Amino acid sequence: MSHLFRNLVENDNLLVGISELSQMCSISPRQLRYWEQKGIIVSVAQEENAPRKYRLPTVIKVEMIKRFLDEGFTLAKSVEKADKKIKIAHHIRKVFSGALQNLEVIDDRFTIISLGPVDEDQHILHIIHDDVSQKLHYELLPKQESYDFDKLRHCTSHDTTKKEDR
Repeated sequence: MSHLFRNLVENDNLLVGISELSQMCSISPRQLRYWEQKGIIVSVAQEENAPRKYRLPTVIKVEMIKRFLDEGFTLAKSVEKADKKIKIAHHIRKVFSGALQNLEVIDDRFTIISLGPVDEDQHILHIIHDDVSQKLHYELLPKQESYDFDKLRHCTSHDTTKKEDR
């Protein structure tokens, strides 16, 4: 996997200002400051009197809390539910950032996630999701053997031909 892609998966350095976060999540800046005072969210340390900035994980947490509040949960329960989901996402991210070899999208239809090596023989697991059929397909290949993306391209052109014949 390229260093750029790995950096995107692992990077939390995107910063969003309080005004942008307020607009994105439909939450007043006052409420965001209140949540920060209560320790629910944390802004990035800035110079005194500088506008507050928030990292991407905080933006996601605010969005989740807002969604749970809109569903009728209390603030305390919304924070609890958001923290639980964030913890799960953190573990998923940790696993994927270590195992993710490649991510490929073919013809805006197939998403191929390559993980590995998955065993002592250095096999790579390719998980293929078809957006049209909503099915998953798995293929385990030796590390030195790359996945045949052309067979998916052929499948896409074959499907287009079938539709045109009708």
